[in-house]
Amino acid sequence: MAISIDQGNSDDAAHDPRLRDIAQEWIGRLVSGQITTEELLCLKAWLAEDPLHQSAFERERMVWQQLDQLEAASAALVKEDGWNPDQPSGVQRHARHYALAGGLAAACLAFIILYQDIRTFLLADYRTGVGHQQVITLPDGGVAHLNTDTAIAVDYSEHERRIRLLRGEALFEVVSNAQQPFRVLSQQGMTQAVGTAFVVRAEDQQTRVTVTEGRVSVFAGTDAQAGQPVAVLKDQQTVYRPGKPPHNPRTTDGVSATSWSKGIIVIEGQSFADAMAELDRYRPGRIVVLADRSRTKSVSGRFTLQSVDDAIAALAKIQGLRVVYITDYLVLIL
Repeated sequence: MAISIDQGNSDDAAHDPRLRDIAQEWIGRLVSGQITTEELLCLKAWLAEDPLHQSAFERERMVWQQLDQLEAASAALVKEDGWNPDQPSGVQRHARHYALAGGLAAACLAFIILYQDIRTFLLADYRTGVGHQQVITLPDGGVAHLNTDTAIAVDYSEHERRIRLLRGEALFEVVSNAQQPFRVLSQQGMTQAVGTAFVVRAEDQQTRVTVTEGRVSVFAGTDAQAGQPVAVLKDQQTVYRPGKPPHNPRTTDGVSATSWSKGIIVIEGQSFADAMAELDRYRPGRIVVLADRSRTKSVSGRFTLQSVDDAIAALAKIQGLRVVYITDYLVLIL
């Protein structure tokens, strides 16, 4: 199975190896998940410095943009070649395929990270990298705990305290002030509290709100006039999608929902694929499950933020699966 990449046409200057190498170095830094605000500003300045820089970068981007089907392509490759992970010779026979997949993954991740992070860096007041956390003291003395790969923008005015969750997950410990409502916006919805503690998590096309103290009101829009809110009490949780009303709250374990703020990842009765997706949030790169998911069992466990790779290995072993590290940023579960 081959992956064909059409690199298109551009002028000779855009093919300058020096410019290409600089662009690739920036991509490597982006993929690491550890790029700083200052470094991103330098990258933006380099892109704006000369149209040839932008042309070279755009050329590379067009190549990487075609690699967003890596997981499906890799799975198809395994199926097509009939690889049996229980046969040692198969590992050697397919090593070149996975080395190629690793390179493609790094490029794909660079594209995704770059075009998401530029907007986030421009808007965010506070941000954490992958696998990192931070505790922020807000202007009114309240506290925001930022989980891995999280970004927020803070906007306090005379009439309200407004936080925009640009991505990720945050636990808010709110100082009571009825005259200045505390509001968190995420994915076209809003959570409002006066004095309470709650978690807001932006997921793929939905936001999850969990209350650990007091109560909050969750709106389908981004202001308090956006229809009838849903009231969520302590140890309850609701979910909403952009443009859709919040679901009726359901009972949940508030302690487990905030365990990450104490350095613990809790996995309780999740499918193996969902467990890998949760662990994936805490390490740079990508975990790709190529094993037959229908044959895996649900898993549970408690792991520290410092032992994510050990958790991957332990949960895979329970399933009788193999963990293959292609690069630091690509882990295959076979």
